Amino acid sequence: MLRIASAVVSTAVAAGGLVAGVAAPASAACAPSPGTGYHITNKSTVSKPTNLHSEWMYDNLDGNLTYNHSATATVSASGTAGVEAEAGAIFAKASTSFSVTLGKSWAKSNSWSYSIPAKNKAGKTKVRMTMFHESKKFKATKYSYYYDGHCKYHESKKWSKWFTAPVKKDSNVWGLEWK
Repeated sequence: MLRIASAVVSTAVAAGGLVAGVAAPASAACAPSPGTGYHITNKSTVSKPTNLHSEWMYDNLDGNLTYNHSATATVSASGTAGVEAEAGAIFAKASTSFSVTLGKSWAKSNSWSYSIPAKNKAGKTKVRMTMFHESKKFKATKYSYYYDGHCKYHESKKWSKWFTAPVKKDSNVWGLEWK
């Protein structure tokens, strides 16, 4: 009887050791390599002025502002200073977050011909017509992360920065600017 009990205890210890040996790699499998990522928050849609605009006109003349030229309209992202190497990854993450493709710049060549009535604005003396392009403004936060030995997630903030990036599609509107 002593031999049977000893054999059962030996088998249980061996099985326990085997289970412990299998459990260690399983817990290590839940911990991916440390890495970095970006959180995209404070999202909004804005209109960013392009390089296309009429001449300035006094805003009390009640005339029309016109723009009639063949030109290339351009607008560039802002906020990329100091993080140029990461801008592509940031805009890719923001594109997913907004469900629209964003980029470092947008350009389109065309013949533009528009006219808008000039309007007077209190406290301003001059007005001009400008093409605005749809852009997305957001705050990107870079973080690093790792999983400890107990599969607990740890994250630390590296930096936060505001960006404004143009959408890649043609989404423009002509409007007025004053000074």
